[in-house]
Amino acid sequence: MNHGARRGFTIIELLLAMTFVAMLLLLIAATVIQISNIYNKGMTLRDVDQSGRTLTDDIRRTISESLPFRVETNFVQQRYPGSDENNPDGGRLCTGRYTYVWNYGKTLANTEMPPINVYTTGEEVIRFVRVKDNNGAYCREENLDKPIKHEEATELLGETDAGWDGGLALQSFSIEQVARNDVIDQALYRIVLEVGTVVVTNGEDGIDVLQREVDNRFNTIDTSCKPPRETGLQQNFCAVNQFDFTAQAGNRGGI
Repeated sequence: MNHGARRGFTIIELLLAMTFVAMLLLLIAATVIQISNIYNKGMTLRDVDQSGRTLTDDIRRTISESLPFRVETNFVQQRYPGSDENNPDGGRLCTGRYTYVWNYGKTLANTEMPPINVYTTGEEVIRFVRVKDNNGAYCREENLDKPIKHEEATELLGETDAGWDGGLALQSFSIEQVARNDVIDQALYRIVLEVGTVVVTNGEDGIDVLQREVDNRFNTIDTSCKPPRETGLQQNFCAVNQFDFTAQAGNRGGI
């Protein structure tokens, strides 16, 4: 009985099938990576926005409960010897009841030297902390290198849910008095700050952006993170946001 000849796949057909499967797998992998990037970007942007709002609310509330102060003596931009005058390493703001102490992102990202502000215990990293300081001692010139007591400090910045090991930090900070009324003992201040992710730099000088070496799973290194106003921003791996607000001192007569 003749059942006829059985016909199998040719080599060309097998190669075409394998090529199609390979391309399909590559497309799936690229889609998964893209979704992961979008998710991490969204989480990072959310963390930066929430942290920035936490800082603005805390600073506004603290200044509101304080008597008016002189910005030129109560706000200090700290620099290591030889550092760029326009690129400080840390800062302190004394409001009377509390003092804010921080290290800028570029300082935390530089692994070649320690942060300019540290705890007395030498443990953990100071990002942006609020410290009990009723007489503003931390802003006096003789105390600018004085370590911070850990038990008196509250950290207001930290890690990100997106998983960046550098966490968040202050990138820039400025404050100016825009109005003052000595009769009712009140003053209005404008504060501008930028919060962003911390990324490890290559030790380059004069940069005002945050950089990090991205995890190998993204096959990318030296990803730049810049404020929204600058070009060349790679937002998949980092974020920087600016917060511009006002705070009025003397609302409650000072404490």
